[in-house]
Amino acid sequence: MNRPFTAFLAFLDALLVGALGLGILLIPLTVLWLTQFELAVDYGAFWRVAANFWLLGNGVDLLVTIDPTLALQLALQGAGVPFDIGFAPLGVAVLTVLLGWRSGRRLADSEHRLLGSAVGVLTVAAIGWLVAVGAGSDSARPSVIQALVFPAAIYAIGMATSLFSRSDFSAAADPAGQAVDILARSLREIVDRTPAPLATVLSLAARGGAMAVAGLVAVGGIVVFVLILGHYGQIISLYESLQSQLVGGIALTVGQLSIVPNMVIWATSWLLGPGFALGSGSIVSPLGTQVGLIPALPILGALPQGAPALGYAVIVVPVIIGFVVGVLLKPRLTTAGAAASPVVLVLSGLGVGVVGASLLALLAIWSGGAAGPGRLVDIGPDPAAVWLWSALELAPSAVLGLTVGLTRRLFSRSSGAYGVDGGTDDRLAGLGRAGSESDTNKL
Repeated sequence: MNRPFTAFLAFLDALLVGALGLGILLIPLTVLWLTQFELAVDYGAFWRVAANFWLLGNGVDLLVTIDPTLALQLALQGAGVPFDIGFAPLGVAVLTVLLGWRSGRRLADSEHRLLGSAVGVLTVAAIGWLVAVGAGSDSARPSVIQALVFPAAIYAIGMATSLFSRSDFSAAADPAGQAVDILARSLREIVDRTPAPLATVLSLAARGGAMAVAGLVAVGGIVVFVLILGHYGQIISLYESLQSQLVGGIALTVGQLSIVPNMVIWATSWLLGPGFALGSGSIVSPLGTQVGLIPALPILGALPQGAPALGYAVIVVPVIIGFVVGVLLKPRLTTAGAAASPVVLVLSGLGVGVVGASLLALLAIWSGGAAGPGRLVDIGPDPAAVWLWSALELAPSAVLGLTVGLTRRLFSRSSGAYGVDGGTDDRLAGLGRAGSESDTNKL
């Protein structure tokens, strides 16, 4: 593809970020405006709701100002003064990342990847700025600077994951590929100069931490699914109490689907032990659930009620995951020289815990935030508690897993007398063949 065509395709891909992200939110609201409100309400209000929700999902803060009379009726502490909403429905950000990944994958076949990616990112930045300017009002005003940066940054992250998946073009025709090649060579030189024990520790820590986080988030997703399935009746009752009718229920469901990734991270924090908050002074942990007034979202009916019988026994899940990660990493822990020393083994396991805890703390930060005035400023897990609990659970179990895995491997290499790795059988077979050849020579 030539340069103009590549830039045009990147531009169209970037437009999908706004079209799909806003369209998924705006279509049910438009149908609601046409059917239940019968065009009696200003359509701009529905547009601003969809636009601000999309901006929130992409990390843009929203400054909300409630009319004093309405604030008195709501009886919410702090509602009479302007307050910030920073809670990001991560489903919107996931959609932006996926669209960026799709665009990067398409641009990977082009010789002008750098141009296409620049056009795409700048287009998303322009969309974010236009949406923020168009959605601002006296009651809710998004940050224009954040709208210019954050959606484009999220889109660029998704694009970067697939933009250089193919590198079959010459460096002269692809400046981006040339830059990546130079960076890759520089990184390889740094790795080659790194002492083998340190390189082993860093490699195992990064790989193991990512594996542990992936396993914990997967189990957290299963927990959310089981809770929704188990509290299905209560969720339906909350839907009926809202009397939102069919179209309103669809719009509400779309909004709730966008916070499912947040709930998965909350469930992961619940498995780790610290749990999460749904307002200041509230706690949802393995020891029980204590919440006050919370938003009337039907999906929150899936929250675990009371104190489970097992209590903190659920933390065996991250311990098992850390142990399994250690066992799976054992082939990468070489048995030669300093790389197999006990110090390297322990540091590798501790590194798995530190990397995994840091990633989980970042997820905790992204999944929470202020969702309203007063006590609603504290929503989601405590990142510091998540880091501490996950480090204490993953690091020792990973060390134990590496120890067990390495011990079994060393035993299989050194205890051939018991036939663990077939070493004795091979030596006996070799002796038999040597004896046969000697008898033949004598004849």
